[in-house]
Amino acid sequence: MPARHTHSAAARLLSHAASRILLLVATAACADVPSESGSGTVVITGTEQAGVPGAEAGAEAEPITELAADAGAEADAAAAVQQQAPPSQATLDSLASQLSEITAAQQLILSRLDAMEQSGAVAAAPADTAGVALDLEEATEEVRSLGVGIFWSLVIIVVFHFLIRALAWILETLAERSVRRRLTFKWLIPITRMALWGIAAYLILRTVFRVDAQGLLAASAALGLALGIAAQDLLKNVFGGLIVVFDQPFQVGDKISVGGTYGEVVSIGLRSTRIVTADDNLVTVPNSQVVEEQVANANAGQLNCQVVTDLYLPGRVDERKAREIAFEAAVTSRYVFLNKPIVVLVGDEFRTTFVTRVRVKAYVLDPRFEFLMQSDITERARDGFRAAGLMPERGWYPMVEPPEATISGDSGAR
Repeated sequence: MPARHTHSAAARLLSHAASRILLLVATAACADVPSESGSGTVVITGTEQAGVPGAEAGAEAEPITELAADAGAEADAAAAVQQQAPPSQATLDSLASQLSEITAAQQLILSRLDAMEQSGAVAAAPADTAGVALDLEEATEEVRSLGVGIFWSLVIIVVFHFLIRALAWILETLAERSVRRRLTFKWLIPITRMALWGIAAYLILRTVFRVDAQGLLAASAALGLALGIAAQDLLKNVFGGLIVVFDQPFQVGDKISVGGTYGEVVSIGLRSTRIVTADDNLVTVPNSQVVEEQVANANAGQLNCQVVTDLYLPGRVDERKAREIAFEAAVTSRYVFLNKPIVVLVGDEFRTTFVTRVRVKAYVLDPRFEFLMQSDITERARDGFRAAGLMPERGWYPMVEPPEATISGDSGAR
């Protein structure tokens, strides 16, 4: 039985006993004839008071029951005595003494019950404190583990960042030192970068935060849905970058023309492709645009590409002589790749007047020397034209296309 219930039960029993004795005292006081005290009186001695329970509720139930029984017996004895004869003064004094002793016993029982209730509250308090301490410890452990996970994630990101930069530098160095395998090493750079970042993400999720395969799949699905709604353009560029890397319409080191820009591809990322033009401008083209538009590739992964050089002469010149001079200028150039054929085409055009166009198609040793070879062939051919008297000194100025339009349009043709 809980201490609080025992307290209320004992209080009710003692109050009932006291009321019965008070009723008996009042009845005796109203009588005029003295009588002898009955043998049914109850006296609670110090030994009996010491027998009142102290530590456990089960031990207190017995004295309380005995006290209730004694009170009932006392009431019955008082009623029998009242029927026989009125009590005497000695009887009244004895009843008053018993009443005082009962009151003292009641106070002792109540004090014992209060002590039991307080001891129960003190015993319950450490249990609650222990539960709160356990919750705080678990929360602290979770925060600590989260902080450790973030720390190791940053460490992995930093390590892989420098590792990717080091590998890219090594591949760039090998590409510059090996002429034949230059484009192969450059092609490995974007693949290495994507693969290492994927490994870093896997290590962070599975090793640091210990995300299982099902949780990783669910998180990927949720992340894909969120990105698909909020970042459609970014996803287009990312998938475009993956298509460029694995489908390979071009690779790093190729000369391409896309979106009106012609130049050398220097890097392929997940979001964009970077191209360096003839004017040394770095142009960033989104991968979605690269995938959707037409792309002209001048060398398609080869170390040589075709360079087209247009030369213009007056309409009435010796075409055969002009073609021989142009062919000799291409063959003697130090940038020409002689393992592939050199073709010279002669045609007529009208540019404010009739002119003769001499088009030289030759292959360059390295795509990076494309414009140097074009300039070298032009210089050599004009020197030959002047020496042969095919180009007048003055009075002839044909209208020609802008140099950039000519280069970007003709250099893309194979």
